[in-house]
Amino acid sequence: MPGTEQLAFALLAFTSLLAIVNPISAIPIYLSLTSTLPVQRRRATLRRATITGAIVLIVFGLLGTWILRFFGITTDAFRITGGLLFLGIGSDMLAARRSRVKTTALEEEEAEHFDDVGIIPLGLPTLAGPGAITTVVALVAQARTPVERGSVYLGILGVMAIAWIILSIAPLLLKRFGNTGLNVLTRVMGLLVMVIGMQFIINGTVNVLNGVINPG
Repeated sequence: MPGTEQLAFALLAFTSLLAIVNPISAIPIYLSLTSTLPVQRRRATLRRATITGAIVLIVFGLLGTWILRFFGITTDAFRITGGLLFLGIGSDMLAARRSRVKTTALEEEEAEHFDDVGIIPLGLPTLAGPGAITTVVALVAQARTPVERGSVYLGILGVMAIAWIILSIAPLLLKRFGNTGLNVLTRVMGLLVMVIGMQFIINGTVNVLNGVINPG
């Protein structure tokens, strides 16, 4: 049924984005960069970070299909590449390591000297990193109806809202669960990211093979 398929796609979009953005993994860098800020400025920084993340992902969602066509990249090629990227990110998450495709140690060190860390590195690339951008472009490219495309953008807003909630209570979460508890949650999300990545690779490979076997 069309309604069921659209609901399934919306759920896929939301869970994929939530797993790849993984706001829990952003807690350490958020706390380290905002620990010395007053409460009001910390809230403003978090607000700019989530707004920046949402804008970046929405822009790439709107331009993603055009970018693929401009460079002659097929959706399946992008899907397979994205799946491989997810496997790398998920592997880092399973090891409770901060993925280097989000922020590097040098970027985090330089960010300490910036007046506003909400945009860089919190908004980009911590929340809206290469993995999240790849996910959005791949999802929009395979969306078949306006409703499915709209569900991707709603998913972006929903994930950024969750990121805002999680980071706003980050000190309480760290106190409640500790680093060990947060690492366990990150590992669970990492497993989900790897499963999603593998599914992307399978879908892209199947489509490519079907095109070779049945070129018509």
